[in-house]
Amino acid sequence: MSYIRFGLMILTSTVVMFILMYLNTYAWEHVFFSETRTYMAIMMGATMAVIMLAYMLGMYSSKRLNIAIFVGAAVVFALTLWLVRSQVTVSGPSYMRAMIPHHSIAVMTSERAQIRDPRVAKLAHEIILAQRREIAEMRYLIAEVSAENTVESIYQDPPAEVGTVEDAIARALISTLDPSPMPEGEAEQILATGPRCVFNLSPESDPILWTAEKSGQAAMKLNGVLVPLEAGTETENGFGFTAQGVTVTVRPLGDESDWRADAELVFELDQGLSVGYRGFYKCEAR
Repeated sequence: MSYIRFGLMILTSTVVMFILMYLNTYAWEHVFFSETRTYMAIMMGATMAVIMLAYMLGMYSSKRLNIAIFVGAAVVFALTLWLVRSQVTVSGPSYMRAMIPHHSIAVMTSERAQIRDPRVAKLAHEIILAQRREIAEMRYLIAEVSAENTVESIYQDPPAEVGTVEDAIARALISTLDPSPMPEGEAEQILATGPRCVFNLSPESDPILWTAEKSGQAAMKLNGVLVPLEAGTETENGFGFTAQGVTVTVRPLGDESDWRADAELVFELDQGLSVGYRGFYKCEAR
């Protein structure tokens, strides 16, 4: 067997292993190129080269080439292992592109596992909600940071204080607040009947924003509370909805839209918190 054929076999296997690492993502819109997964695939390819050559030494007669392959594979393995563990080449957008497929795996396993214990089921449900929210937020931040729309600081909760359990229950940490998925039955407690539009973090989840086209009202759920919103002024950045202390702005992505997202939602509190998500905005047919 020729060394060229051996090299092509290792290269093909490396590419196939890289592709296989994406097959356990929950949805295709969660597939992003990942530097870390690339390094992992190359590391596995180097390992395969050593194992396969060791088993097939009798088929390859050049001692120099065999030694060079063993040494080269060991160097590649050590280098890619260092790149994976140090993350020295991974920037903010690259980090998020790697994390989205990772979060997607958590959604897939949490949703499809055969869970019977209600405690475990509750944990799995909370994981699904958290991962979907973070995926939508990372899609938004990838676009922001890639466009160099960076910020110097973000909202920070005040320092912790000594208090009672009642104080802890009554106190909401502003930095952790975000619109929660809201079933239609909850939206109907606020919105009048008629055509509605919704913003979803993912096609499979309940919307985090409901709007009524006729009345201009909107509804979201914040920290377990159903909050009515009124239509604000439409701007070039999209159209907004407001309530005391909060503004929610939806912007269709237009030419930026793709199969991963067609709109973005920015949630802003007067205290200074601002969080953005990329997802899907659709309206009922009239």
